[in-house]
Amino acid sequence: MRKNAELLFLTIAWLSVMGICLFMAVGRLLKVKNSKFLRMILVTACGFLGGMVIYLADWGNIVPTFVFFIAAIMICCEGSVIKRLTVGLMTASTVFSFNALVDNWSPFYQTYQIVIKIFFCAGLWLLIRKLGPDRDFELAPSMWRLLFILTLPPLGIVFSLVLLSDYDTAGISVQYLFLLLLSLSAFAGLLWTMVVLARQQKLEEEALLAEQNRRYYEAMENQHFEIRRLKHDMTNHLQTALALPDDQREGYLRELLEQTGASRTLKYCGDTTVNIILSSKAALMEQNHIDFHVSADISEPLPMEKTDISAIFGNALDNALEAVKNLPENQRRVSLEVRQGKGILAVSVRNPGRLPCAEKTEEKYCRKKNTGILSSLPSTTKNDTKNHGLGLPSIQAALKKYDGMLELRQEGEEVCLLICCYISKSA
Repeated sequence: MRKNAELLFLTIAWLSVMGICLFMAVGRLLKVKNSKFLRMILVTACGFLGGMVIYLADWGNIVPTFVFFIAAIMICCEGSVIKRLTVGLMTASTVFSFNALVDNWSPFYQTYQIVIKIFFCAGLWLLIRKLGPDRDFELAPSMWRLLFILTLPPLGIVFSLVLLSDYDTAGISVQYLFLLLLSLSAFAGLLWTMVVLARQQKLEEEALLAEQNRRYYEAMENQHFEIRRLKHDMTNHLQTALALPDDQREGYLRELLEQTGASRTLKYCGDTTVNIILSSKAALMEQNHIDFHVSADISEPLPMEKTDISAIFGNALDNALEAVKNLPENQRRVSLEVRQGKGILAVSVRNPGRLPCAEKTEEKYCRKKNTGILSSLPSTTKNDTKNHGLGLPSIQAALKKYDGMLELRQEGEEVCLLICCYISKSA
């Protein structure tokens, strides 16, 4: 009885070690739901996957283990269906291939086979951690479909060998050994493909954001040029008005005021680019009957690229304007506070509203340590997701150049966007 209890304890122990290793490996590719119960289910499924004995021509182990593991991945992890399914199939085919190799061709006793499997699970986690994509990576649905298709051949090899083999000859076939090694090695290719696709998509997103910021700044510059042109022409307009008869002068001046009333440049601070942006946004706020408060303590031009200044201030105010313009008129207000000092630029934008899925208590979309990247971003509510929802990512891309950080949080009935970056390094 005591011997059976010790054997049960050892079995649970090595299954737990394998489960934790594979759980951490899967957690590098998929976001696991924040539930202790679901995490325990996934660890259990990973433990069974890593420790399951896979004999060729034996249906009894591989099928139920595969179904349990894939079901756990689909239930316990977040992400699109195709993403979860692809990662689950890739992991299952890799572990099944290795276990089939060890269980059918290893010269070691069962105890040593267990140790070998534990080291393999740990090595798989370290491989993904070292060479895999960033933890917060994401791919387009078309890329996940491509990876899903590439995952099917190695998975098909494993299941074909296990389920369709002849029991009398499977254990000695060199061809079977070669096919399992080929299926096992496919994991490295799939992992590298995932890394390459993730890097390519990240480069495309950065290029898109850079182009958007450039066009945004050019629009601000063009508007500022038009304002300067109107000021330059003002003298001619006044001279013309003085030369007109009294009955025509009043109408001419009224028409002139209507044309130029929205085109004014206000001096909020010591940076020309910030003044251009704030003047433009103040006009939009006025058109939408939004109470716009500005406190900008910037005594001198910012040592930042103009496109980055435009991305930070323009997108932050655009998001706030978009959030309040459909509210009742007495609730439409946006507050901007800017402080510059000791090599640091701090920006705060506040407006009434609620973050998506915000709880009654304070909710934060916090940055990751030392990256300036949010752990999650509220998605756009517009149908055109291709051309909308780029405001916060655009701010993030600009902040990366200045070791900046961004925090979006719910404070009572207000949404607060906090931005901080080190501008002395970029001078």
